[in-house]
Amino acid sequence: MIPPVYEPLAYALSGLDFTQLPVCTQQYLQEAKLAPPRAPDVNVISAERLKISMALSSSLIKNDMALVELRLETVVMAGDLETGIPSQDDLQRDALAAQECRLQKLLGDVLPERELIFNAFMIRFDALVWVDQQGREHYTPEDWQRHRDELLKPILDNTSQQLVALDSAVIDG
Repeated sequence: MIPPVYEPLAYALSGLDFTQLPVCTQQYLQEAKLAPPRAPDVNVISAERLKISMALSSSLIKNDMALVELRLETVVMAGDLETGIPSQDDLQRDALAAQECRLQKLLGDVLPERELIFNAFMIRFDALVWVDQQGREHYTPEDWQRHRDELLKPILDNTSQQLVALDSAVIDG
């Protein structure tokens, strides 16, 4: 399975004061007790990043299962069509209608839900990058974008690997 690719928006919090941050970002930082005037050390930020990364993985489990289930149904249907199990025209039409239904579920429900899960994660992730900016005013917006991307890449890679592993276990197992 080739996992769906999540493309986050560009990092947009560079150089902003706390009061200029989006309200949802401010709320998260207050809930996490990371809002100014606190200046959390790097270990606190790293621990919170780990916490939200684990929450992301947990949130994606149901979505991953739905993606794998849709793929499995498609693989089974394709195999049935190939071997001629639904040999009658009506059965083939039913199989194609079922495939259309799966496609609608994928595009209308499963992938949009996945996007929402990632977007919610990115609000928190970018908030932590913003907290990390304190005391590093010499960084340019490009430096912060690069820093954020370096921190984010292994997390996104892990979510893709999690989906591929589940798919392999179900399809091959």
